[in-house]
Amino acid sequence: MRAACRTNVRCGRGRRRRAVALGAALIVSVLPRGAAAGPAAPPAASSGGGFSVPAPARTTLKNGLTVLVLERRAIPLVQFRLLVRAGAAADPAGKEGTASLMARLLKRGTRTRSAQQFSEEVEFVGGSLESFAGAEATVVAGEFAGRDLEVGFNLLADMVLSPAFRQEEFDKEKRLVLADIVSRLDDPERVAQEAFGSWLFGAHPYGRPAQGTRRSVEAIAGSDVKAFHEARFAPNNSVLAIVGDIDAAQAAQRVERYFAAWKRRATPEVRVPDPAPARGRKVLLVDKPDATQSQIRFGNVGIRRGDPGYFPLVVANTILGGGFTSLLVEEVRVKKGLTYSIRSRVEALRSPGSVSVATFSKNETVLETIRLSLDQIRRVREGTIPADSLDKARNYLAGLYPLRIESPDDLAAEILNVEFYGLGADYINQYQKRVRGVGVEAMKRSAARFLPLDDLAVVVVGPAASLKKDLETVGPVTVRSIASVLDPS
Repeated sequence: MRAACRTNVRCGRGRRRRAVALGAALIVSVLPRGAAAGPAAPPAASSGGGFSVPAPARTTLKNGLTVLVLERRAIPLVQFRLLVRAGAAADPAGKEGTASLMARLLKRGTRTRSAQQFSEEVEFVGGSLESFAGAEATVVAGEFAGRDLEVGFNLLADMVLSPAFRQEEFDKEKRLVLADIVSRLDDPERVAQEAFGSWLFGAHPYGRPAQGTRRSVEAIAGSDVKAFHEARFAPNNSVLAIVGDIDAAQAAQRVERYFAAWKRRATPEVRVPDPAPARGRKVLLVDKPDATQSQIRFGNVGIRRGDPGYFPLVVANTILGGGFTSLLVEEVRVKKGLTYSIRSRVEALRSPGSVSVATFSKNETVLETIRLSLDQIRRVREGTIPADSLDKARNYLAGLYPLRIESPDDLAAEILNVEFYGLGADYINQYQKRVRGVGVEAMKRSAARFLPLDDLAVVVVGPAASLKKDLETVGPVTVRSIASVLDPS
């Protein structure tokens, strides 16, 4: 959706994978997140023919910090993943990007270590520590060898409890963020992603880029970053997941040693209301006169993560555009040759996120691409799909899931995902069963409820002079410049 990472717990991948482009909440995608860096112990087989992951050992410190530990002894590495329940949705009005800038600064030095010293100590042991802000949470993610656990715990605690927020580091990071915001103008795909979020969600927190706009970032002062950390970072507002080559009791003792001094305190409640879905169709045409092909995004507000219709919708989305054998790929790319890449995606958050389609096409075939894509949505909603589509989708999702959580960092992220969204202790082990249990009628009901068709927010980035007339047949068209879209007043 957004150009900055929207996910709450899956964006960071430390040294192995840089943050993927999601503003900030859990992107629930049916596509793989990428190959793991190395072999990991396969999930244990269950008696039901699926797989089984032991429940993590759970400890709560006196200060309220929840600790979840899962032993994975196959690789001598330990993954840390600390989630603080405050992200971009908690940014002060007019200073959007505060949480993201604060997260960037966490590893830019502490009260006892300069930015260079901190970086050198992490690199000396071949470890990694990253931090990022999602829509509803901020995550600090790290990886260290089992033999360097003491170093890892020490650095993680120092980073979280004692960031320095030195003015010179703040100024440097702020300049980098502003430069990155300006660079969006040169990336039509990124423009489309940014514009779609704003066009669909409007002033709702999900419609704001986690990184902020040029105007909002310029308004952020160093004191704002410090205030955000002081108000939101508290042990009773956080969960720490540890996965890897470590004994659960040993992990709990080390967490107690390094985090017991973290003081419990009341934190402001972040209330994210349900976003209002689009009614009817509305089209935003972002004018890029020199474009020879246009970026296309369309969709609507979808589902919350805990909705019972989630699994049927994920299956429906897989049939539509969540895999290489999907209807969108087959009809729009393979048969018609209108694009090289097309996908649909479900983003489910604590409040309803989005269901969307993303693609591009030559300017001359933009309207045909949109219409043909909507035809495929109609087919899924009506259930007029190839006979084997449902089985393919269920088998694909069920088979992919163990691979998605195979590596320790992915498994740590999923453990936090389950905790953050309150999905239930049996979620991981029941995932395959729930996917395979989706029937055609449940899939159709969820598709009819959530896959957008008549109510639609559409964004096209391309030459307005040649596209506007065609797009008016889709819905009322608003034309804006790229600059105004990415830096609204």
